[in-house]
Amino acid sequence: MKEHLQIIAATALIFLLIPLVGYAKMSRPAQTEGETVSIYLTESGDTLTLPMRDYIIGAVMAQMPADFEPEALEAQAVLAATYARSRSLSEAEAPTESLHGADMSDDSTLYQAFFTEAQAREVYGEGYAEALKKISAAARKAEPLTLTYGGKPILVAFHAISSGVTESALTMWGEDIPYLVSVKSGQDAELEECISRADYSDEELKAKLAEHFGEADGEGDELFSPASVSESGTVLTVRVGGGTYPAEEFCSLLGLRSQNFTAEHKDGRWRFTVRGCGHLVGMSQYGANEMAKSGSTAKDILLCYFPGTEIARDK
Repeated sequence: MKEHLQIIAATALIFLLIPLVGYAKMSRPAQTEGETVSIYLTESGDTLTLPMRDYIIGAVMAQMPADFEPEALEAQAVLAATYARSRSLSEAEAPTESLHGADMSDDSTLYQAFFTEAQAREVYGEGYAEALKKISAAARKAEPLTLTYGGKPILVAFHAISSGVTESALTMWGEDIPYLVSVKSGQDAELEECISRADYSDEELKAKLAEHFGEADGEGDELFSPASVSESGTVLTVRVGGGTYPAEEFCSLLGLRSQNFTAEHKDGRWRFTVRGCGHLVGMSQYGANEMAKSGSTAKDILLCYFPGTEIARDK
């Protein structure tokens, strides 16, 4: 499972609600029957067009470990369907020239991750058949569902695991999105997957900082310092030399799995202790799995992590 955490950490760093909200009918035509999703393949220049359910299966295969609980997989599958419909509506309103008419591309730095059958078989190996069975069941239930806010598909956001509290889009991205707010996910903090560490010598850290930021004139414990930190301990900006920089750049440079970290300097070495994995906004996938283990449904999970949303069902 830890191996797959690395996969979803990489794929989840791309762009998801509360009280007893029931199922609602979306303000768009029903499209479930015959609904397709198109993906532009950047290497070949071809466009892959898939039935919605096949897209959901390939997306969940790439985004969440198949050994997670069925209700967690279903929640992820609803997010995959929501994302595809959001992309389709966006491209219908304002086409992206580089997509050549497709809804998205296979560039996971720009669009959410998706596995073709060949890619999924390679990753899952002998466990592919069982993974396919579980994820297909989740996709079947999720296919007619869309997570909405104000009658429109939401901006889908999820991450591997939080620090025990998720962050808001306003805190992390400077954008106030009413359903992407901070929520408690305390079960995450109890999991071994929550904590990771990285170690650097003074010389290694100084060289990395100087190479990327162009300045690192401090020594020892003055090489850097957090400049701003959220209420839950997520570092937002760091000071290096005479400049202040986004913590996202700093963490990417040092291979830290999230921006919620502390640093200890001792005997010429730095020890970074990191909590969580990913951008920390939206649904915590490990948190969703723990909720499912405790009896929560996919609906419970989604409405917990995305307050104020509704689940729309096509007939």
